[in-house]
Amino acid sequence: MMRGRFFPARRGKLTGRRPDAVDTVPAGRGAVPPPGRARSRPYRWPGLIILILLTFSGCAPVPRNQGQAVVDPDATLFRFVFTGDSRGNYKTDPPVYLEEELLVQVVGHILALEPKPDFVIFNGDMVAKTTFTKAPEKIARWRAIFEEPLRAKNIKLYTTPGNHIIDQKERCPAGEICYISKFNEYFRADNPANGPAGYGGVSYSFTRENTHFVTVTSFTSHEGPDNSEIDPAEFVQRKKQFEYFINRPNREWLEQDLARDESTFTIFFTHCPLYPVGPHYKDRKSLHAHPANRDAVAGILAADGVDVVFASHEHLYARADIGPANPAGGSGPGTGMVESVVGAASAPLSSAPARPDMRFEKYLSAYGFLVADVKKDRIECYFYNETGQLLDAFTVPARTGR
Repeated sequence: MMRGRFFPARRGKLTGRRPDAVDTVPAGRGAVPPPGRARSRPYRWPGLIILILLTFSGCAPVPRNQGQAVVDPDATLFRFVFTGDSRGNYKTDPPVYLEEELLVQVVGHILALEPKPDFVIFNGDMVAKTTFTKAPEKIARWRAIFEEPLRAKNIKLYTTPGNHIIDQKERCPAGEICYISKFNEYFRADNPANGPAGYGGVSYSFTRENTHFVTVTSFTSHEGPDNSEIDPAEFVQRKKQFEYFINRPNREWLEQDLARDESTFTIFFTHCPLYPVGPHYKDRKSLHAHPANRDAVAGILAADGVDVVFASHEHLYARADIGPANPAGGSGPGTGMVESVVGAASAPLSSAPARPDMRFEKYLSAYGFLVADVKKDRIECYFYNETGQLLDAFTVPARTGR
């Protein structure tokens, strides 16, 4: 009977080495016998007779893992794509409502992915805010460029409202949250209606395999029924009709949704970053405009151990750990959490510098989209630009104890 981890090969073969040299081959299953020498099988027949007797007696050994789904940790359970912001520069002459050419390039790369994504998340600001009154045909154009090709390949699409659909410069009928009905009319896509009452299609969650996805709207209107917390004296966006603020019904629903979550991974996405990375840091046109509200949301996410926060709004790509080691996250999450801003599917790029009080793994003025391959024990993320060039890659490991 062979002992130890290795067995000697036959000596004396012309291999260009000394005749007494010894080849070693790992023993066990798959080991290869030395050249010119058959593998010995001293116990072959007794073992075979015993196996036949066991089989006919109904006591054949059960193969290992029979009846159990064995998941290869390297197998991809599903793939999704994340991007946002394709609105044009509406302040030019003539105004551009939708940046079509770049968007066509980006969707072309998404459609060419192998394997194809199971779904795509487009995170708001599909068209510029003046589109609805001055160029409504561009809404149909966005759907023709982006949504319809995905549907032709049976790829689901989830969406969120951005500030450009909120900021419509029109009065809503009393008692209505105007942007929600408008968003659902044009951009609802495959969004479920399982969010808090009155927010169907803009706040929702879904689970795919081992991963839970949840979003809530980044906005609260000044005069609508969604505002019961912000006094007019506290409005930061005084020239707008809304605040960058996640209100109580959405916070409470988010907390309840996450409390039910037992998935390996949890991903939160919303149009505006929890912590703006640069372009909107000084102008306060993001969730940090109301720091206490932002911190309350961040605390809910941290309490559940949310793994990734995906956002758009700022027209660039950035990635940072917003845990306690990052100065900007000092009053927010108590545990490490990745914030990834993917905010330029085709919208005009920002050249603003990174905010000085945050440390970034990546900060790029770049168009593009993020591809995520979800596996049993990790999520592998890849950011590509509009030409298909890989610009960033990172891995989100499964947290222990979840």
